[in-house]
Amino acid sequence: MSPHQRLVLFAILMSGGLATDPPSTKNCLTVCESISKLYPSEILFPSSLGFQTAQQSYWNLFQREAAPSCFFQPTTSEHVSTAITQVVQENCPFSIKGGGHSSNIGASSITGGFQFDLAKMREFKVSDDRKSVTVGPGWRWGELLQELQPLGVIAVGGRDAGVGVPGFVFGDGSLVTANQTSHPDLYKALLGGGAHNFGIATALKLELHPYDGMWGGYVLQTGDQIDHVFAAYDKFFHKLQNDQKGHMILDITRVNGSITAVEFIGYPEPVENPPLYDSVYALSSSGSTLRLANYTDLAAEMAVVTNSRGLRNTYRTLTVEYDAELLREIFDIWAEVTEPHAAVITATLDINVITSQMRNRSSRTIKNTYGLGGATNQLIIVMFSLSWDDDAQDTISHRLVQDLGNAIENLANQAGKLKRFRYMNYAHVEQDVISSFGDSNKQLLKDVARTYDPNGVFQWLQPGGFKLDG
Repeated sequence: MSPHQRLVLFAILMSGGLATDPPSTKNCLTVCESISKLYPSEILFPSSLGFQTAQQSYWNLFQREAAPSCFFQPTTSEHVSTAITQVVQENCPFSIKGGGHSSNIGASSITGGFQFDLAKMREFKVSDDRKSVTVGPGWRWGELLQELQPLGVIAVGGRDAGVGVPGFVFGDGSLVTANQTSHPDLYKALLGGGAHNFGIATALKLELHPYDGMWGGYVLQTGDQIDHVFAAYDKFFHKLQNDQKGHMILDITRVNGSITAVEFIGYPEPVENPPLYDSVYALSSSGSTLRLANYTDLAAEMAVVTNSRGLRNTYRTLTVEYDAELLREIFDIWAEVTEPHAAVITATLDINVITSQMRNRSSRTIKNTYGLGGATNQLIIVMFSLSWDDDAQDTISHRLVQDLGNAIENLANQAGKLKRFRYMNYAHVEQDVISSFGDSNKQLLKDVARTYDPNGVFQWLQPGGFKLDG
């Protein structure tokens, strides 16, 4: 999940022409060698153990299989600026890795190119009033929250402890600060559509909130309880309209043919058994970890329960208006389409609610580019993922996630419930995420890109990510 940002420090592409020749990796080794002379401890070549360690730090096996000319692990913004300048001069394709948690091939990895790896940019500074913290992009959410909780504060961030903090990146020449008063156009563009399109984020300022513990964990049901699970979710959903504090993710997984349902619950106050989840408590459960706990414990628990690290993974997403019958029909299609492959592919269906209150409060306070504000309907982000370990299943898995997506989108469209928005962190590489923000927001992003990246470096030299033209 992307953090709420109040400041972002960037290395911005403000000068320097882009070569007219197509990008080529032939000069990338030259860039690596040049940077190694300037910052020898920050460059990792393929022959080094550090290079292999950096490769293995990616969550998705597809990204681990990419082999750049080198990994560059800068420690300062100035080093980032120097490197991106040389990358552009040599017309060398590059990629940027923060947490390395994308499901898409090449999103934060590259073969033959120059790999920025921000793992060592670990600035950490809490403001004197404890209302904000400035962090480098090398932090992962679990370890960052571990630092914040003893201070009685928390940042809005990832549900999984292993996910990296950065979600937006920039790149070259001069350094600027982007916030609501300094470069506000850039700041707005970054809140939603910034990933891979403007530059490399070298620091993020996160808003902090008072924190004194929470209630949460997960509840597990077997597949024969599915009807009851959806009935319980419907009751939770309607109660949620009167208690906006809580959240719950419904996660349904098929492993080796067996279906299980898990409700991941998080209530941001130390209140035992909040009534919001009464319908879930009443379910016949085969396991529960609900308790008073710290966010770090809950995030670590989710990382374990949903772990597919080091496997081959692919995601796809869509957004629908809430309808209990539609959600059940989505499950039925998911179950039918994935069942023939159950022996070799693990399939998961995630259901995440976004109430109108959540969307409108967000759009009023941080003015993002998602285009979700104003409406009063209640939305569901649906995400389905596949995980497998045998590359012989690659073709069928990619076709399966596309077939599944098309079938469910057709169902939702026929029901009049399909919405335009696609959540970037869950989207498949072939989905046009930027267009899903709406025409005016897409145009704003393109205008900002022309202002801050006039030569199109992040559209041209960086092949991964969701581009402004789809």
